[in-house]
Amino acid sequence: MCGRFALVASSNDIEQEFGVSGVGPIARYNIAPSQEILTIAGDGNVRAAMASIWGLRRSDGGLLINIRSETAAGRPHIRRLLEHGRCIIPASGFYEWVGPKQPYFLRTHSGLMGFAGILVRERDPASGKLVLRSAILTRAADPTLAHLHNRMPVIVPRALYGDWLSPTFEGDDVLRHLCAGEPIPLQWYRVSPRVGNVANDDPSLLEPSPDSTR
Repeated sequence: MCGRFALVASSNDIEQEFGVSGVGPIARYNIAPSQEILTIAGDGNVRAAMASIWGLRRSDGGLLINIRSETAAGRPHIRRLLEHGRCIIPASGFYEWVGPKQPYFLRTHSGLMGFAGILVRERDPASGKLVLRSAILTRAADPTLAHLHNRMPVIVPRALYGDWLSPTFEGDDVLRHLCAGEPIPLQWYRVSPRVGNVANDDPSLLEPSPDSTR
């Protein structure tokens, strides 16, 4: 699963990678569920950046932050969102824990990445206002990452951003295409357990631990 990630990027980085403008620099080192996150949506050609809350509301009051790509199309509500609510969630990398205490940070060699996500607009029961909520699609982890976790986010290759967002393509089809392709190579290293506390949000969280070997 993906329960924590980071996004550290300049306005130009975001514009160049995702084709959206008007986004200020972002420095968030410990993004957690229920927090506001940057989200990219559009029709494949015209894209817009917007804020959403990470986590869809569940009937039991909890949050659905990850959705398994293998079963998404079999759930009627999620299938509708796959057709009409696909989005990209920008990230610099994400965290996974080995055991209860040792976190790792995983990132691409090139910088930013885009998670495949789904987006829904709903009325907040407390305020009565319309809000956007999002969730991250996941897949089986690449074998090279299996020792860290058995799941990972679906990462959209830059060349397929338009296809993922385009309403021309069936959601289930484009999702299967993403998951059938070669996984984007990632590098990983140990980081401080301080990332386990959501109150900690500073650059030191991304620094390799002294004993990190990769």
